[in-house]
Amino acid sequence: MKANVILQWLMIVITFVIALVFEIMPWPADFSGYRPAWLVLVLLYWIMAIPVRLNIGIAFIIGLIWDLVLGSILGIHSLVLSIFAYLIAINSMILRNLSLWQQSLLVMLCVFLIRFAIFLLELFLHSAVFNSQEIMGAILSGILWPWVFLILRKLRRKLSLR
Repeated sequence: MKANVILQWLMIVITFVIALVFEIMPWPADFSGYRPAWLVLVLLYWIMAIPVRLNIGIAFIIGLIWDLVLGSILGIHSLVLSIFAYLIAINSMILRNLSLWQQSLLVMLCVFLIRFAIFLLELFLHSAVFNSQEIMGAILSGILWPWVFLILRKLRRKLSLR
């Protein structure tokens, strides 16, 4: 039983590591705003699927790791992801019952709001410029959501995560 729980947590951590690798994967400078929000997509899925196990604390830790990897001001991503995780966790039962295309629209909105909130915090702390390509990155994240959802759901069912 204990080995199964360790395997389940290990697989969750591996999905976050893969998402972090995709997040920091180099893109051409002209297309950096088109990058999907992989960490947000994976975090959104796990909070919707198992809100009891993955919560605001995990989102805060992932945000800190994200800040360290990107070299940004420590705590910006943590704050935004914690607020995002709270809003998703309290509405997880409602969000689970939406169709995939409705969830995709919600993902587009969430990713845009997260990126805009990060921009506002960086603007408040130091000068920052909003990249209009971030809107396309949010749309691309919404387009990728059904595949991310289906892959992670298959993994969750195979591991019997509840």
